[in-house]
Amino acid sequence: MFIDTLGHQEEEQREDNSLDDMPKRTFWQSLGSVYYLESVIRGAKAFGRSTYQGAIICFSHRRFIWLLPGYSFALYGHRYLEGTIAPAIAKRIMDDSSYSQIMVSGSNLGELVGAFFVLVSANAIKTPLPFIRFDALALLLVWGLPAYSHHIQPHKTVYAWRIAGMLIPISMGWAAGDVSLSAFIQSSLASIENTDSQVSPLGSVMSFLYSSYIIIYAILGAVLGSYIDKVFKEDGNIYRALINVGGVHFTILSVIIIAATLVPLGALRLNPRLTKNEKETDGSDVELRGDEREQETPTQLDFNHPVHQYRQVRVRAIDL
Repeated sequence: MFIDTLGHQEEEQREDNSLDDMPKRTFWQSLGSVYYLESVIRGAKAFGRSTYQGAIICFSHRRFIWLLPGYSFALYGHRYLEGTIAPAIAKRIMDDSSYSQIMVSGSNLGELVGAFFVLVSANAIKTPLPFIRFDALALLLVWGLPAYSHHIQPHKTVYAWRIAGMLIPISMGWAAGDVSLSAFIQSSLASIENTDSQVSPLGSVMSFLYSSYIIIYAILGAVLGSYIDKVFKEDGNIYRALINVGGVHFTILSVIIIAATLVPLGALRLNPRLTKNEKETDGSDVELRGDEREQETPTQLDFNHPVHQYRQVRVRAIDL
């Protein structure tokens, strides 16, 4: 009894010593956590304000209103093709999920070719509209996936490489449109007056466009993914789902993107040329920066201003 009590006391003493040895949160550590939380809240507020201002800029000017379908919808279609359709074909038809990486490699090669094409044709094609139209037309090639999927045999790598080759022109069009459109946004927003010291017009517009893409992908990705699983349970394959999710879905995206490229002023031409400070005829002119407004407006002196009168009196006193 005595030995058992003694051992119990020694065990309690060791637990107390271990608690004393544990590092305690100091006042400065607690204060740093509070500052960190405040910085996160400020960042979230700045992001919300930036996204809101980006929406205002895009929807209040004819020059920028087409950026939402031209950038966000096109990016959504490209990511959905790589992140949902390719894995679905690899898992449900080829019976090997690893084959999706082969298809994505073809898509990545197409992105490289598209970026290089923009580089070599930058002097001839001044705006991103031709590239975006090519991207929209290339989306129609997705119709080949449901037609070709009936000929795919499971566990055959050659079919994955063939689909990868099919994705090259599709991703080429998207990459060309994305690179040229990013350059166009950056150069065009340089003429927008910055009314907020915490966010810039460029950051606001890109924040709005990318947030729109995330929301679209989150909603449609979940809905269409559930539809693919439902068709697989009913039919035992995804051939019917590929027709709707692949062909019909991407055809709607193609029509929306092509229609958006007809909105800017002068976009009806095959290779339109939009100048940097182009004024629009719909009354929503882009505001110029302060230094540009000063260069365009001639300086007018007010000789009745008190400062000017004081300088005149001072000059006359010196002459005397």
